[in-house]
Order: sequence, then structure tokens, then C-alpha cells
Amino acid sequence: MKIIRAKDYKDMSRKAANIISAQVIMKPNCVLGLATGGTPVGTYAQLIDWYNKGDVDFSEVTTVNLDEYRGLPRDHEQSYWYFMQKNFFGSVNVQPDRIHVPDGSNPNAEEACREYDAIIRNVGGIDLQLLGIGVDGHIGFNEPGQAFELGTHCVDLTESTIDANQRFFNSRDEVPRQAYTMGIKTIMQARKVLMVANGANKAEIIKKAFFGPVTPEVPASILQMHPDFILVGDQDALALI
Repeated sequence: MKIIRAKDYKDMSRKAANIISAQVIMKPNCVLGLATGGTPVGTYAQLIDWYNKGDVDFSEVTTVNLDEYRGLPRDHEQSYWYFMQKNFFGSVNVQPDRIHVPDGSNPNAEEACREYDAIIRNVGGIDLQLLGIGVDGHIGFNEPGQAFELGTHCVDLTESTIDANQRFFNSRDEVPRQAYTMGIKTIMQARKVLMVANGANKAEIIKKAFFGPVTPEVPASILQMHPDFILVGDQDALALI
């Protein structure tokens, strides 16, 4: 595990974007696992800036996203497909047929998850997986539980996750209660894992996840076992370690 301390959110975003751009430059046809949420937005903005300057080219890159709400169509403004189009894909040259997000519009959970696992296998696995971390230690939508989930699966969102996401919806009642998410095994099989974390509200869980026991009650703790895991955090998020 490698920990990179950043001065602030902007510095964190730049440092993380530098790791991703280096991956793309070293392997132009790499597979990037991407994440949604507030934390990675600055990283995507930095990558877009470098793309506009001609410093990085995404034309051969394949992407697979961590998760998607179950029951939301792609054009819903709170779907993760829409989020990625708005914050990244719409501003760079990733080819549309190389973009993969779980199909939240498919009500058949078993089928949707099986198809997404097949996509990840068919693209050759993930070269670099970008992650955030929830205040309860979830990664993707792998919530605290009794066991580490393996492949893509349908998950019931916890109350804390629903509370955290309700700011994006008109009301709490509109927040989906389920999501399709990449499993822990798939994340751990990525050749490199990069986590971004910012803010004082993440400090306690960062300490717990990476300096406490490995347990499915703190899903992110499994990353202690990954052979090439990098955590980039700002001063507030890393204040307790």
C-alpha cells in the first residue's frame, strides 16, 4: 500500500489524474475502471484539461464503471451513466462502444450482473481501478456485511448510503434503494487500484479501513491485501494516520 498526501482537494485531484494519465500513456489501450461520486470529479476535470492540451489521448481506452442504480434509465439525470457523460465522457475521446456501465434499466438482476461480469472478462480485466470510499467503508456499492461479495451483484443500499445520496435527488423518497455493483473479487483482480479521499468526514474510516483488521464489515479494508494499491488523500482525510 502506498499513501500519497495531498495539500488539498485540487492537489489530490491532480495527483490522482497524474497516475491515471501515466497508465494511459504507458498502455494506450488500457482498461480503466471508473467511479462516480463527488470525490473523483476533480480528477476527471484535470484529465479533461490535459486532454484538451493534447497531453493524453483516450481513443483506445476501454472503460468499465463500478456501479449503477437499479431502476434508472441511462438518460435519467441521476444515473451514473449520465454522471459519467456529464463529468468525463462527453469531454474526451473515449469511443462510445468502449464505454461500459451496468445496465440499471434491466429489471432482471441476475441477468444484468451476469452480463456485466462477462463484459469485464471479455475486455481482459481492469488495468487501473479508481475508487472513492464511503463513510462506512463501502467501495462501489459493496456495503458492510458478513462476507465479501465476489462478482457483480444487486445490493440493497444502507440507510447511510441513501442519506449520503439524497442531496442529488429532489427528495429522499426518490433515491433508489438498490444498485448493481462490481464485486470485491473483481476490484481486487484489477492490476492497480487507486483510491481518492478528501475531507475530515473520511478521516475516521480511512484509519479504520487501512490500519485496522481486514473485515467485510469494512469493505475497503480488503485493499490492504492488494499488491498495487495507492491511496491519495488530502490533509483532512489523512489526518488520523
